[in-house]
Amino acid sequence: MTKRGVIHSPQALDDPPGGSLGEWLRFLGAMPQESDWIPVWPPDAFAIAAAILRRTGAYVNLVNGTSKTSPKTRSRPSRASHEPDASAVGREWRKTLASVLEQGETKRLRDACPEAIRGWWAEMLRCRTSPLAECAKDPHLLAAAVNLCVAGDAACDDIGVDVRDPFLVMAELVLDHNERRSLCLRVPVEKLAVLPKRHTPQRGCTIRSLSHNLALFTPTEIRAMWESPYKAASGDLDLFNLLLLPWPVAVEPGDFCVSGHRAEHDVNIGLSGDQRYFDYRPRQSESPAKLAARVAHAIDVATREVDRIHGVALPELSLTFEQFLAVEKVVVKRHAILISGVRGEGSRETNGLPYNACVIQPLGLTDLAKAPGRIRDVARRIQLKHHRWCLDRDQILQYELGGRLPAAPDCWERIYIGPRAIRFVTFTTWLTTCVLICEDLARQDPVTEVIRSVGPHLVFALLMDGPQLRNRWPSRYASVLAEDPGCSVLSMTSLGMAQRSRPRQQSGDTSDKRSTIALWRDAIYGEREIALEPGHNACVLSLVKKTATEFTIGAGTGSHVAAFPVYAGARSISCARQPRKRTRQWPRYNARRKR
Repeated sequence: MTKRGVIHSPQALDDPPGGSLGEWLRFLGAMPQESDWIPVWPPDAFAIAAAILRRTGAYVNLVNGTSKTSPKTRSRPSRASHEPDASAVGREWRKTLASVLEQGETKRLRDACPEAIRGWWAEMLRCRTSPLAECAKDPHLLAAAVNLCVAGDAACDDIGVDVRDPFLVMAELVLDHNERRSLCLRVPVEKLAVLPKRHTPQRGCTIRSLSHNLALFTPTEIRAMWESPYKAASGDLDLFNLLLLPWPVAVEPGDFCVSGHRAEHDVNIGLSGDQRYFDYRPRQSESPAKLAARVAHAIDVATREVDRIHGVALPELSLTFEQFLAVEKVVVKRHAILISGVRGEGSRETNGLPYNACVIQPLGLTDLAKAPGRIRDVARRIQLKHHRWCLDRDQILQYELGGRLPAAPDCWERIYIGPRAIRFVTFTTWLTTCVLICEDLARQDPVTEVIRSVGPHLVFALLMDGPQLRNRWPSRYASVLAEDPGCSVLSMTSLGMAQRSRPRQQSGDTSDKRSTIALWRDAIYGEREIALEPGHNACVLSLVKKTATEFTIGAGTGSHVAAFPVYAGARSISCARQPRKRTRQWPRYNARRKR
């Protein structure tokens, strides 16, 4: 092929046989057959090097003290004593790239590539004819791959959460080009994806333990998307107040009904003798206007307790989409974000099935809070539930639904399972979030790999569940994410479902904890149950930033100060509207008539 006027023959470059490192590099988007090709963009260098380390498992040698090549292991003259520090190379690479991009010269990205990066890449190309399975045994290749990985990661500090320099602006453009799914410029998103990273796991030894700023994962059926950072209009926040509205406050047995079929034109398909489907259709539903007025009143009451409300959260299936739009308008104008579970009727797009989704509206924290409605439409993010809820016999008895649903066969939630996605949304530099809907928290596949790779600061789990107690299933799965990679997790349910719950009490436990509507867990201080006081129907949860140092595996790969949102207090409040006092106007009217 032709490259800069020189014709190269694949045979002249020793085209590697099948199963070789060269073949793997070509698959990833690198060009080992082009003698002058180099990874000029740090996320690409990271993706290629980290993929090789993960594929061969060679990164585990880092914990054995073999992260650097040793003079004694080289057969040719050693340069180990002059080996540059990979983190320093990455930081210098970042500065050079920012300078080149500031001049608007993207064609000069190649010239900005440091000599050390070129040398490490040449070391990898030296082994391109080696069988991939043998690469883990080559200490020089291991050192080159690790150094490329570390340098690429070090160059990407604050990527995805800030746009303060041309390099970070370029990263945003690359994300947009890849539909917000990857930071890579040359590595196809269909083969490998790299997204910004917020936490490095401090336990275990995986490829996730090697970086602070970049997350590598193999794209699967989950479309993982990194949304643009939504910078707060008032700057970075020291405190984040969430208004938790555990509505509806009452759930009736009549809100559940058995469905005889899965879809309108799919009668009785998939229904065995021991399975049924059910629908959740609340009989009592407020008009969107009345519900929006209630939310506005709740925010007014909450701001008497705290300085301001930064976000409003409602649990799974709490609103219709029409109600959400009305509530969204109120919340955005009050300069807060909105995260809510939403239920919708079936349509042609959903095969006639109802849908269960979460909807995120981040616009309220930004300067665009007073923007027209079409801006809200663009900013709104919708994510469908990944797994159906299965009501078994124990749960049907626990929620006292035996008169509505058969307690012998399992009853499956009749909802549409569409394309699966997970969205990472950054509201401030120390608060990158994602949302899971009930069952999605418990089912590890297919979303958990992505969440563990990215390590968001806060995971919202919107549930339709019983009380959020330490000894129940949400606590168990939240602890997994809190330990690895270090996420804080907030699970919340509706007061109506919590009140319906009649679990078997353990011996000696006579307390009624059915007002415990949320459970908080973070990696620093552990768990805390959040309960409402009698007669209350909302709660304000306050979060603050706690920092801690995280380390990567291997000597010399550096440390990083990570942020952890932690519990800073909860206030139970009543948002019930007080009836207006009627004043008798007749005496004054009669007096006017007499005059």
